[in-house]
Amino acid sequence: MDRVLREGAFTGETHIVTGAGQGIGNSVARALAAHGATVALVDLDEGRLKEVQSEIAGSGAPEPIVAPANVTDEEAVKGAVSATLEATGQVNGMVNVAGVTRDARITKKSYEDFKLVLAVHLHGTFLFTREVAAQHWHPLFKENGNQPLDDGVNRYIVNFSSVSARNGNIGQIDYTAAKGAIEAATRTTAREFAGYRARCNAIAPGPVNTPMLAEVGPDVIAGMGRATLTGRIAEVEDMSHFICALADPKISGYVNGQVIQVNGGMYLA
Repeated sequence: MDRVLREGAFTGETHIVTGAGQGIGNSVARALAAHGATVALVDLDEGRLKEVQSEIAGSGAPEPIVAPANVTDEEAVKGAVSATLEATGQVNGMVNVAGVTRDARITKKSYEDFKLVLAVHLHGTFLFTREVAAQHWHPLFKENGNQPLDDGVNRYIVNFSSVSARNGNIGQIDYTAAKGAIEAATRTTAREFAGYRARCNAIAPGPVNTPMLAEVGPDVIAGMGRATLTGRIAEVEDMSHFICALADPKISGYVNGQVIQVNGGMYLA
């Protein structure tokens, strides 16, 4: 993974990334590691995470932490955050990428699928956000006499929304509802975590070239590309490079509580 920031921008920091086994989450993990971060890799498939761990360490970046977890499982999320803190003693950043789709129109959508999609996107984002704060940032705040943590330490959260949260999308009432809720949750988190001096922002991508998107077929993907002002769908690196910029306090230290449209002009905010 090529660097897009200065060398060692995140050296000495620990960042957790969900959905790190493939797609956008995998690219984000590699990008943060390329800039010196120790990355805790979260996904369901422990074997795949170990492969990613080996690949990243083999590139010369710090060896990642393997933290397999179902993001909808409260105890598993607690354990993943706890294992990360045990390994490095800190969490600087949290990137909530993990997601699934179960597309069907409303009249054919099963309640089980609806609940699953909301759980992975929204509940997973909430659980990791809560645990990073509850296990690490809030205790620091209490130790500081309930005063803001003006210690200069980089702390941030990046959540994933979607252009679909604004545009809607046929067959995705669960996905679009979850993404809209994540945008609201991002703003509330930014307000609540201000005392931790932790920035919380979300990005709203358009279509991204991932295995999930490939299921819709090449003709549909080509049409999505034509709907953007850039004339193409995004690559995973378009997302991971931007996340590096949001994670960097030298670039985005004054950006907080925002939902940033990273969609090639498919939606103009």
